[in-house]
Amino acid sequence: MKTKRMFTANLVPGMVVAEPAYTYDNHLVIQSNTELTEDIIDKLKYYSIKTVRIYVNEPSKDMPKETKIGPTYFERIEQSDDFKKFQTEFNSCIKGFRQTLNDMIIKSSDGLVDEMLSEIESILEKSRNPLHLLEMMQCMRGYDDLTYTHSMNVALISNVIGTWLNLGNDDLETLMIAGMLHDIGKLRIPPEIIQKPAKLTDSEYEIIKNHPQYGYDILSTKNLNPKIKMVALQHHERYDGKGYPYGLKSKEIDLFSGIVAIADVYDAMTADRVYRKGICPFPVLEHMELQKELYEPGALYKFIERTVEAYINTEVRLSNGDIGRVVLLNKNFLSRPIVISGDKTYDLSKDFHLQIEALL
Repeated sequence: MKTKRMFTANLVPGMVVAEPAYTYDNHLVIQSNTELTEDIIDKLKYYSIKTVRIYVNEPSKDMPKETKIGPTYFERIEQSDDFKKFQTEFNSCIKGFRQTLNDMIIKSSDGLVDEMLSEIESILEKSRNPLHLLEMMQCMRGYDDLTYTHSMNVALISNVIGTWLNLGNDDLETLMIAGMLHDIGKLRIPPEIIQKPAKLTDSEYEIIKNHPQYGYDILSTKNLNPKIKMVALQHHERYDGKGYPYGLKSKEIDLFSGIVAIADVYDAMTADRVYRKGICPFPVLEHMELQKELYEPGALYKFIERTVEAYINTEVRLSNGDIGRVVLLNKNFLSRPIVISGDKTYDLSKDFHLQIEALL
């Protein structure tokens, strides 16, 4: 679909923006694929945003311009050049990462870490900022639960969280490598358990629970930052002490382990599986927010807040079938925002019989 840059002063309601708009200090004002209203245009002017890029629909001969129907939220993203480049780079990197991860078990880590950083940084180069990266990843949910793809996703999401927490470049690199290697212990678990297309039995789950220790054992002999080894061991520990393998609590868990734990759960729940489709981000974030005592509090709050911000002005389908638009965050319940549908306003922090079930 064609796009063009326009002065904010010339915008009219009904136009759809082709990229996010940010303030001078990089705060999100509107997300890409937002349909403009008079209020949103005023908001752009208020924040001194001079130009935005919009989609240009060529009207068909059989349809008047004002009734031309545009693509949906995900269709716009999937049709964009940005997404096609991102998808190509991601697929290419997975092939190299698969070999590198297996090499890590039998070879020295010398050189392999640089290879992994090179692979993931080539993906990061295809995204403009953390929100854009999450947007690209949300359109790539057709992969099954493969250790390699999941680990790459966790590394990317950990980078997003670390960036929002203002970690330095060296720490971000360490965090990404930790995300890529957090599940390396699963390579010692029988594949018929890892790839089982159904719920695990209790005995199978006990076998799976060995993978953090296996991962730590594999990495313990490698010349790696100790935080990377600790993430492999601790990414299933929980802040209330009910995680595994050692039932650690709160400050006993390294910050990087806490960040990777959030990325791990979010990717696992939003990705497709052989036994179910991926879940919409909002119910996943709500599930994590309701269980916030399990996670590093600062990292979880920042992740949910900034992720939900990405969907302000996005059209959604509610569980009652109504189509509406996310208009406002509830600071005390971030994952349940306010949605307007026609002349109805739903405050999801109060309407618990409703939830957002799909982004449109």
